[in-house]
Amino acid sequence: MDQDKAMKLYLNGATAFFLDIPSGMEFGIDMMSWATGDKFKGIKMIPPGIHFIYYSATDKYGNTAPRCGFFHGFKKGECLVKKWDTENEMLVDVPRLEIVQYKTNILYFDDCLGPYPYEELSKWNGLSSLLTNNLVLRLCPETKLIRSAMELFPTSVKENTKKRRKWGPIKSEIDVGYERLPNLVPKEENKIRFTEPPECHYPPGSSLSEITKYSLDTSYILDNMAERHESKIDLLAELQFSYICFLLGLSYESFERWKKLFQLFCMSKDAIAQDQNFFTKFFIAVRHQLETIPEGFLVDIVENNNVIYNGLKELFRTLETCDFELEDDLKDGTIQIKRFLQQKFGWEFNGLNEEDDDEAPVVVDCTEDSF
Repeated sequence: MDQDKAMKLYLNGATAFFLDIPSGMEFGIDMMSWATGDKFKGIKMIPPGIHFIYYSATDKYGNTAPRCGFFHGFKKGECLVKKWDTENEMLVDVPRLEIVQYKTNILYFDDCLGPYPYEELSKWNGLSSLLTNNLVLRLCPETKLIRSAMELFPTSVKENTKKRRKWGPIKSEIDVGYERLPNLVPKEENKIRFTEPPECHYPPGSSLSEITKYSLDTSYILDNMAERHESKIDLLAELQFSYICFLLGLSYESFERWKKLFQLFCMSKDAIAQDQNFFTKFFIAVRHQLETIPEGFLVDIVENNNVIYNGLKELFRTLETCDFELEDDLKDGTIQIKRFLQQKFGWEFNGLNEEDDDEAPVVVDCTEDSF
């Protein structure tokens, strides 16, 4: 990077100080992470916008603690300062006066600040393009921390006392003792505040045929959840949010939510006719996600659950058989993502109008001889 460009990024970018970070600790921002050194005090030249910062403490034996991370919307020229709390193994805020001191002396600490990894910026922008500060604030836990492993607590004080089964061999399934275990849940302030689907998947007063329809078409659920956002696109941004929390925050809860949202969009048949632009953006978001998904998770998805393949197959089938004209952007988006999936994973989506063997209707013989 030439001197002029570096200076421009330095002046326009934000700076984040992370003080007293132990050496050898895993530390990252967006798509890049490092092991910290003795001189590390933070990151400079951070482009304005929303970013995800994460870290994992390590002990003297090299064992890594569960990952912890947080979103932050950086402003042009902003100076963020946090300090390592050794007792709680987490970053905490510092007094405002300390922030002013570090902002005034940024150039003095230049050698201790690592540059933002601009070579990975396009990947991050692809994963976070729809995120807004308001949405992130709404979805993040009250603590603002995304944890890969949350501390669990019993739902009542009585359950805090461990109950032991009597000593002796296990004689039955009931005797295993699972029912004696306390019901453990994370604290409310630690939970990610995902948008929950309605309790009923069909509108009130629906007939039997309408209930069947809404069991196969999740458009009602999608619209219901979208109404609780500022705009419908925010629900698609929630898909991006859950994926980032899974990919970088290592949150299994977010992985499960991402899969459910993915299936929701793929099964929302009527919603396509109402807003084709929404599904064009969905294909763009999904492509960026599948470009970065870890291979280990991909194997689980493809070979065991087929969540991604089967969901997209159903969506492509709907687009092929719909009785309305597709807009050019959605047509192009469908062609491009099919081509991408074929090149990257070898997935083919031919013969979508043909029923799979396991989806074919069951023929029941109702003659008298069959009873």
